[in-house]
Amino acid sequence: MEYFKTLFSLALWVPIIAMGLLDPSELLALSFTPSTLTFTTTSSGPTPPAQTVTFSKKTFVVRDWTVTEASPWLMVSPGSGTISKEQDTVSVQVSQSGLSVGTYDSTLQIAIADNYGRYQTASVAVSLTVSSGKTTTSPSILLNPASLSFSGTEGGANPLARTMNLVNPTGGTLTWSMTESAPWLALNTASGTTTTETDQVSASVSIQGLAADSYNTVIAVVASGPTNSPQQIPVSLTLSPPTTSTTGSAALSWTANREPDLAGYKVYIGTQSQLCNPPITLGPVATYTAKNLTSSKTYYFCISAFDNTGNESPCSSEVHKPIL
Repeated sequence: MEYFKTLFSLALWVPIIAMGLLDPSELLALSFTPSTLTFTTTSSGPTPPAQTVTFSKKTFVVRDWTVTEASPWLMVSPGSGTISKEQDTVSVQVSQSGLSVGTYDSTLQIAIADNYGRYQTASVAVSLTVSSGKTTTSPSILLNPASLSFSGTEGGANPLARTMNLVNPTGGTLTWSMTESAPWLALNTASGTTTTETDQVSASVSIQGLAADSYNTVIAVVASGPTNSPQQIPVSLTLSPPTTSTTGSAALSWTANREPDLAGYKVYIGTQSQLCNPPITLGPVATYTAKNLTSSKTYYFCISAFDNTGNESPCSSEVHKPIL
């Protein structure tokens, strides 16, 4: 009896295989590459180039296939076909039209029919990144020169002022400020804003009351935004001892102003006409003696008055004196 049952079972199984209704090699027959597609573009830029997906199956049996898109910004061509042992390729295109800036994720579904009208499916992940296309620039600080040095003679005229150039080479808006802490150092401006132009700052020193020595300080430059903020500009001042054999003096006097808000006077001294060093500030006096003037040079002088609020009068007529 068992013998006849075995023969009956084989009689049922063999025709099923022979009829081609179930082919074990059809299982997991679909393969495709790549498994992900990535597109990048800008909202106002051109459409990204199309990319392709290639798929195949393992048997010679002809099968129908379809590809469907899950998002309106995703397009596939062709959308259907037949395949046996060859490889088929579809072109995948995206469109950023109407999309806001951001990242969009979707899928493609590849489906191949089997003997029973069912479909074996596979998914390809698709990512689209839309950017604004606008680049933001960060400002930066560029200083020239990178350091300042002054020299003079104890009791002599103040050294000539030095000019610093502050530039923003990378674009954007640079809002900056400068500070100095040494009492003998002064800046003509302490802050500003620059985009592409060059800002100039004048640094001057006053040596009145300073003994012969070396002095050092820094100018701190701070700005909001730049990655290279803060910056420092080293400043050095060297004063030599006076030598009586090579220096002279000039005694100055003038008619005192009678204004009730008079605060004092400023004495301008230089070795060229109309080109003076930073002034020497005095109180409401009417005389001043310039000392330690170098021999064999001619010195030029002019006087201005200023009031309690800092308003300064025009300079007086220039006078000069050769130092023998």
